[in-house]
Amino acid sequence: FINLLKIRLPIAAFMSITHRISGVALFFIVLPFSGYLLNLFLSSESSYNLTIENFQTDFLFRTFVLFCVFIFQFHIFSGLRHILHDFHFLPDTIKSATWSAKITLGLFFINALLIIWVLL
Repeated sequence: FINLLKIRLPIAAFMSITHRISGVALFFIVLPFSGYLLNLFLSSESSYNLTIENFQTDFLFRTFVLFCVFIFQFHIFSGLRHILHDFHFLPDTIKSATWSAKITLGLFFINALLIIWVLL
């Protein structure tokens, strides 16, 4: 059997795999949850106020919303990286793939910290 914990993936491969995983999470978790929240927001003023109150008071709900935002944000950042490589705006070298992956992860973490700082 293959021990997946012993395989050391290059950071570019890690970014590619996590981009696919975040896309699946977007489709099966974030999109239905966002639709449900939109339904709550638009159904009535009282349900809107209740949802906002739950976000402000319930730590688990706020954490889930933040994780959904982070999944979407990561997918956008890594998708832009893939688009830049696909349209040959970045060279097709291992060095370029490694540096673009590191920059993408850095931008994601900086943006995630800013979102945490603003929302919490």
